[in-house]
Amino acid sequence: MSASSKRLDDPSIEEMMMMVGRDPLTAAVQRALVFPCNVEHGGRIVLGFSGGADSTALLLLLQALLERPDSQPGHLVAVHVDHGIRPESVQESNQARALCERLGIEVEIRKVDLSEATGNLSDRARIARYRALAAAAEEHGCGYIATAHHAEDRFETMLHSLCRGTGASGLAQPRWTRALEQKQLIRPLLACSRADLRALCDRFSLAVIEDPTNADQSTSRGMLREQVLPLLEERWPGAAIRASSAADRLSAAALALEQVVSERFGPPTLDRWNRTEFHEVDHEVVVAVLRRAIVSKADGLAGISEENAFSLRLSDAAFAACDGLRHRRVFDFAQGRIQLQIDADFLWVRTLD
Repeated sequence: MSASSKRLDDPSIEEMMMMVGRDPLTAAVQRALVFPCNVEHGGRIVLGFSGGADSTALLLLLQALLERPDSQPGHLVAVHVDHGIRPESVQESNQARALCERLGIEVEIRKVDLSEATGNLSDRARIARYRALAAAAEEHGCGYIATAHHAEDRFETMLHSLCRGTGASGLAQPRWTRALEQKQLIRPLLACSRADLRALCDRFSLAVIEDPTNADQSTSRGMLREQVLPLLEERWPGAAIRASSAADRLSAAALALEQVVSERFGPPTLDRWNRTEFHEVDHEVVVAVLRRAIVSKADGLAGISEENAFSLRLSDAAFAACDGLRHRRVFDFAQGRIQLQIDADFLWVRTLD
């Protein structure tokens, strides 16, 4: 007997899926799949399934939608990536598999090896995880890869980006969809709250995996997640969902700004301008031009991230580009590895490596 047949013969599972299908979260995810995720009708989806509350809720919601003839998903495969970082990983993989099998959802466990990768462990794990999901999508003939990022994740990223001085585009992250190795990465929960997702799991007494690293307050994101966001939600209930909506507006503004910058100042790789080009240009547009050029240079430097590619001097450099003074000035970025130079007539960005 197939897993699907077992599920249909189990009244408790059938009742569960009927109840999930009537939950307002299901309608919210269906709307998000249509737009802004732009999933084609009958789309085949790989779900990055950690077994945590967020991805468990998304698993339920997508499976409930799969049973509707008018919904977007046409096929669902849950992929659990075992990073091998913690001793509990094998047990967690088994738990993830058991839940999927109970629900009649196709599941695959993929192990990744981080031993030869370099850099921050969290970054290495994320890169390996996305590669594993993309490979699974290719093998299963799926065009979409879904992750369970929600409104609080987006709010957390916005706050983190604000503190780092990121531009408008960075404040709009993570976006609803982006390309990932010839597939589309989609995040259909960005308008849903963490509390509602966990409540859906609690409603059916589903055991979820708790990753202790998520609560590590020694990291900037952990501190925001555990200390700052709860206080903001207590003071302004629903703040995360409103912030996520604001991120959509910022995304639209960032795209419009990028179009203006590209049309007037050329592609991101352009790194030299006559200062007359900045005459009568809004200050924030000049900042966007310089930021974009610095990011382009930083992308080619090992060990330089967007966080340390900028400094508070970026606005000062933009003022200097337009102030009409003739003496030579130099502004350092990216730990001194990128310089922005201004002389009497020209402005240019260069790397020192």
